[in-house]
Amino acid sequence: MKYRILLTTFAAATLAGCSFTSTDEQNQYRGDFMFYQCSADQTFKLALMPNDNLALLRLPKKDYRLIQVPSGSGTKYIQDDGTAETPNVVTLFTKGKEARLEIGEVIYKNCLTQ
Repeated sequence: MKYRILLTTFAAATLAGCSFTSTDEQNQYRGDFMFYQCSADQTFKLALMPNDNLALLRLPKKDYRLIQVPSGSGTKYIQDDGTAETPNVVTLFTKGKEARLEIGEVIYKNCLTQ
């Protein structure tokens, strides 16, 4: 009896873990990626959620989920990792076709999209 409950719990947890894949995460971002070219030959891509204040930042080696936060001018996004109260590692500022991306101490300046 004890083993049956343990086995059932383990199977349920395994199936729940398999139900969400990285493909599902990418599918929620339905917009096309905008390509940004920055000074110093830096680039990144950005996809916005059409009806939410979310974005997906794609760099060559890593993706970041971002959330829009209040900004005085333009639009500001920070990393959506549940730690908005602490200093954020990723900050993206956009205004029209221009952007500035800060990832830790690395700054992507003078970024433009088509």
